[in-house]
Amino acid sequence: MPVKFNQYWTIISENREQYGKYMIKEFIPGMNSLGIHIVAGWIVLVGGYSEIFIEGMSNDLELIEKALRKKKFSDLKDGLLNHVKSYKTKILIPTGEKDSYSADYEDKTIKFNQTWDIISRTKDAYEDYVVNEYYPLLEASGIAVAGEWEVLIGDGPHIICEGRVRDTEKLIKTIQSKKFRTARRKLKGLVDNFESRIFSFHIHKIKGYKSASYHMLDV
Repeated sequence: MPVKFNQYWTIISENREQYGKYMIKEFIPGMNSLGIHIVAGWIVLVGGYSEIFIEGMSNDLELIEKALRKKKFSDLKDGLLNHVKSYKTKILIPTGEKDSYSADYEDKTIKFNQTWDIISRTKDAYEDYVVNEYYPLLEASGIAVAGEWEVLIGDGPHIICEGRVRDTEKLIKTIQSKKFRTARRKLKGLVDNFESRIFSFHIHKIKGYKSASYHMLDV
């Protein structure tokens, strides 16, 4: 079962250059060595919350728990906090509403995340709606639903619909369309605390012939 360990922060403005060097040379290799593989970093284009989030992945919740108790993780975090503020974390597990997930991102991917809390009394209606209507509508509109995640540890909202697109203009047209707004309004009748955010790459993993490297985009 894929498990995500996401870390969120805002970069201290005057430390951006040192931050970039630390991330590429120390933080990412260190996290990978702990068994929490960094698949991408993202910067918020539209929406609130933190400026940056780093997406880590493991296939084992217990492995993540062990990694977070190690001194190496504590040292990596301490080093990071020299360059960032408002640090927070979330551990995410799949809800099962979307069966497949890929940690590989195509070039120029834009992430479109929608988050909410399910209203308990509407749970059955919610599951029927997102599986049979809402997610198929997103897919038909060019928004690939990469997964639906539950926040196991961390603040809410506690459901994350992870969407991916490659065409920003098409995404904007989609979310402005009457069909999408009608569908979203119906969803909001089944959930609380609905929010949405658009992200672009902050750190891009580039696959090589034998290994991968990481490229940081300007922020």
